Amino acid sequence: MSLCINPVCPQPNNADINRFCQACGSELILINRYRVIRLLSDKGGFANTYEVQEKETLKVLKVLTQNHPHAIALFQQEAQVLNELNHPGIPKGEGYFTYFIRNNPTPLHCLVMEKIEGVDLEEYLHQKQYKPIDQTLALEWLEQLVKILSKVHHHHFFHRDIKPSNIILKPTGQLVLIDFGAVRQVTQTILAGGQNTRLFTSGYAPPEQEKGYAVQQSDFFALGRTFVFLLTGKDPNNSDIYDFQHNELKWRKLATNIDPQFADFIDLLMADKVNQRPETIDIVLKNLKKLKKELHKSVKSPSQPLNPQATNQAIIPHNYAGFWLRVQAATLDTVIVMMIAAIAGSLLVNYLISSGLLAHWAIKFGIVSNAKALILSSAIGTTVLGYLIPLILSIFCLFNPTVFLHQYSLTLVSLILGLLIKWLYFILLESSPLKATFGKLIMGLVVCDRNGQRISIGMANKRYWAKLLSTMTLYIGFMLSGWTKKKRALHDMIAGTLIMKKD
Repeated sequence: MSLCINPVCPQPNNADINRFCQACGSELILINRYRVIRLLSDKGGFANTYEVQEKETLKVLKVLTQNHPHAIALFQQEAQVLNELNHPGIPKGEGYFTYFIRNNPTPLHCLVMEKIEGVDLEEYLHQKQYKPIDQTLALEWLEQLVKILSKVHHHHFFHRDIKPSNIILKPTGQLVLIDFGAVRQVTQTILAGGQNTRLFTSGYAPPEQEKGYAVQQSDFFALGRTFVFLLTGKDPNNSDIYDFQHNELKWRKLATNIDPQFADFIDLLMADKVNQRPETIDIVLKNLKKLKKELHKSVKSPSQPLNPQATNQAIIPHNYAGFWLRVQAATLDTVIVMMIAAIAGSLLVNYLISSGLLAHWAIKFGIVSNAKALILSSAIGTTVLGYLIPLILSIFCLFNPTVFLHQYSLTLVSLILGLLIKWLYFILLESSPLKATFGKLIMGLVVCDRNGQRISIGMANKRYWAKLLSTMTLYIGFMLSGWTKKKRALHDMIAGTLIMKKD
């Protein structure tokens, strides 16, 4: 049988011997190559999907059912993506063309692609009577899909419609991600937080995508929700796991067949906020490999606890930095910061003297005797005295501002310079891609949040000022890192950070 793709054809079914549709007269052999055999789906929203034959080979044809310019642009982009990406987990694009039905000047946009034999994961679970898959299979499938997404993301695209029905399981066990009709290219507008087309599937799309602000991390959320379905047998909108009143997904109670660390990893992927999810697909893949390694160790050593109390820490191996390593790193950082402050103080003094500003303002060195001592006070400003002396001088200024201006202002400036340098040193480096100060890097340590991710500058700032409590309590807060379970000092607990040994 040959099928006519004219959307208004009254009788699309035709005999194979026909070259033209007997009902509407449209040509049945598309661009003299493809004969349409049967309709596969007419529920795609934007396009109908058919099975076509080219000589002896079966392929898939998508025909756009809307003629809106934006729909056409998305359709053409899908064709571009499938032509660019070359991966066994992505259908290969075979060609894009336009087709004119009889007596209609409006073209039909058509996309031909490789036909993927197999069953989608929604149908797979349906055939299994929605019995959840086990952890071993889930890990294998998750790694396959992350590697497929890696190919997509590294070409600066993101899928935007990951869900069980868009993942095909081939007879060989290979997963294939299909339906790139919602795919979007990463642009400067998106990177800047600009709005984009609201295309999403309820239950699988993250909050930002529902509002029209999809980003690459939106795919991680949908991936996590897909595995909630596979590991529980329940759609994410099912009332058995979704609490509508509190907007909470309570899926873990039905996923008793998986390790808590794996469940933590899934929760991390589908965190509500974008900045709570992994930053890139490379981080997801790296952390997944760590997780598999940790779970493999757990299987080999059943006497070891599986850390059931962990929350959002599945990806972090338990290599917390101990007390003495942190003391050594802190000592190195103190020396480095004092040297930087002394150099900065030297530059400041040289500038003030050479410019004649000291003489012009009649400012004296004050409580320090000379320029070298003033440079030293910049270094002292990086220590605990850097907080106490400026406080005392500021109080004195209130009672005798004239004397203060000429006698002590330069000392106060040099101390504050040291304070500022120390503050910037810690918050900028710890929130940078290095994830550590130079002292910590030398000792092989990094600062991270409880998910093992780089901390924000806000968290670094919170950690810095919380560290004062460790200092002001005779370092008792710091010494907590010697005996707490995760080697966390008081300021780590306040800021929600961990100090880890590098891999």
